[in-house]
Amino acid sequence: MEDNGSTLWEEEDSRLFLKYGHIFVPERERLARAFIDLIPADQDEAFRLVELGVGGGWLSEVILDHFPRAEVIALDGSPSMIEATRGRLARFSDRLRFQRFDLLDEHWPDSLDEVRCFVSSLAIHHLDGKGKARLFRKLYGCLQPGGALLIADIMKEAGYRGRQYMARAWEEETARRSLDFLGDLEGLEIFRRERWNLFLHPDEEVDHPSTLFEQLGWMHEAGYRGVDAFWVKAGHALFGGYKEVTLSE
Repeated sequence: MEDNGSTLWEEEDSRLFLKYGHIFVPERERLARAFIDLIPADQDEAFRLVELGVGGGWLSEVILDHFPRAEVIALDGSPSMIEATRGRLARFSDRLRFQRFDLLDEHWPDSLDEVRCFVSSLAIHHLDGKGKARLFRKLYGCLQPGGALLIADIMKEAGYRGRQYMARAWEEETARRSLDFLGDLEGLEIFRRERWNLFLHPDEEVDHPSTLFEQLGWMHEAGYRGVDAFWVKAGHALFGGYKEVTLSE
């Protein structure tokens, strides 16, 4: 999984994800398009966006490409991930700022304000349920009116049959992407060898996925509106919500 800023994520995990992350993430190109469509900003508008767990930088890259006046603050806990991504995205250095953070430290958002959008891909599942609910509330307070929190992550299954299906669907998607990008099943072999499929190999010390239903509920309770699941594939989902603009604003 992408880095969560804790010591439970090793630098070897970063190296592996930098090389095979585009294979392991289902429908990453379609997911990127969904993020762009859901960010509450016009293409030529200047605004601030924060990515939690920038990883290899694919999502920040898509956003900076599409929104030429956007400023991105890219947060991650892995020094090697930050350095690799800083080099790869050097052409955006005037609009991209990297910062180390620890997702498990509940105070990291305290210095942020006037953020138009928070985005994240494969990081939030490292928080337990209470941690997710607390994070959603804190980020709501950092958002501008009309801003958004958009999260793509792995979901916890609601039942045994769902777990079986999600495990199989993720393997099938990884095999397809390995063939598409590498021309063989190397990516699937690494995916299996490293026990990346959480539906088959849960690691309760590191990973704490929650159900989609639970997370939509925590967002609504935190004050977000328009809360929805916008994309779902192979046990993963892109979901989020928006901070309403009041009549006085």
